[in-house]
Amino acid sequence: MIWGLHSGGWMSGLTAKAEDKHRAQIELLAKYDLHATSWSAKELMEMAPERRDQIAGWLAEHDIHVNLGVGFDALTADAAAVRAGTDAAMKMIDTLRGPMRTPLCVAGINRQYHHYSRDMPVAQQIDVLSRNLAPLAKFCADAGCPLAIHTVTHFGEDHAELCRRTPGLGLLFDTANCFLIGEPPMTAAQACAPYTYGSHFKDHTLAPSFNPLGTRASGAVPGQGDCQLRDIYALLLKKAPAPEKLVMELEIDPVRDANDQPRDQREVLEESIAFIRSL
Repeated sequence: MIWGLHSGGWMSGLTAKAEDKHRAQIELLAKYDLHATSWSAKELMEMAPERRDQIAGWLAEHDIHVNLGVGFDALTADAAAVRAGTDAAMKMIDTLRGPMRTPLCVAGINRQYHHYSRDMPVAQQIDVLSRNLAPLAKFCADAGCPLAIHTVTHFGEDHAELCRRTPGLGLLFDTANCFLIGEPPMTAAQACAPYTYGSHFKDHTLAPSFNPLGTRASGAVPGQGDCQLRDIYALLLKKAPAPEKLVMELEIDPVRDANDQPRDQREVLEESIAFIRSL
């Protein structure tokens, strides 16, 4: 199992002012004995080869691995666009997976669509995604850096069915995004665990909202919110296809104190790391 820190979102503020953001991110990971993060494959490919080689040297020095974001819009009937997106992703992966020491490739689902979509019902979404992602899933599996779908706006069972229908495809299970569509974390985890290759290990607190009607999720220090992270961790160890290879990225949304003031980012990070070391 590899523990790491998601490079985007609130925690990116710890390195945002650095002259060299990639080096600063690597040094932050190394300071806390974390060994994985995620970067955009497209952004890496836009760098000069010499710059990528420099970054690769720092990664090797600190034993850090980079999940590659390789997504394209696979939820489309445009076969030519799917072929172009697949070919581009394969080229990027072939170039980057070695120097970036890549354990997983990560793609998402167009967030215009979700479990409750009426213009494209979820069963149709799964049909289209399975057909369009199958070639890339096979390529990634054969390359040793399997393709994982980032879970966001679908039920756990929707993601599980997509994986059952698509050989080699797995999940980057986000432990808090289930709140976006009103699914309890353990319900989502039970469905996703058998297909989970990695996680955005994130916590939120949840409260009812009457204006607007629904629920309100707020960022929490991992282990201090309502996502049952300790139970989810135990479940992943039991049911993930390869627990020893799980890539677990801490992701931390903005946390506020009892007076509704922003908490110190580094203090929150250190509390989060203390929690995962206790598991």
